[in-house]
Amino acid sequence: MDAMGLCVTGLDSVGISQKMERYVIDYFPAFKLDTGQSMFMEGHVLYLEEIDGIVPNKYHHLFTDESKFICMSGFITVGHAQDQSDERTIMLIMNDSGKRAYLLLCLQEVDGTGEERIFMIKDFLE
Repeated sequence: MDAMGLCVTGLDSVGISQKMERYVIDYFPAFKLDTGQSMFMEGHVLYLEEIDGIVPNKYHHLFTDESKFICMSGFITVGHAQDQSDERTIMLIMNDSGKRAYLLLCLQEVDGTGEERIFMIKDFLE
């Protein structure tokens, strides 16, 4: 399991943010991270059951119910619409040692049907 994901060994949240910036820019071309800034503001240790709906089913066989993940999250501004910034929640799911990045996600606000939309920015497990 150690070979899975993108190596982020030795990076702090700023370093991880800088490494993830290019993937965010692919999705949101107007996004720019200022030097020394981190897009991630919080970190949590979560079990698979807590992020079960976020991890694509095709990867569930790689993990057990006891699998733990470090999940870093924060807010990014991706543009402006009618004089208001367009803010998105971003989340990075990593292994429990914080050395390998697995999934980079964007959690959008609730859509018209009342459901929260989550989409993959980058899948490092492919």
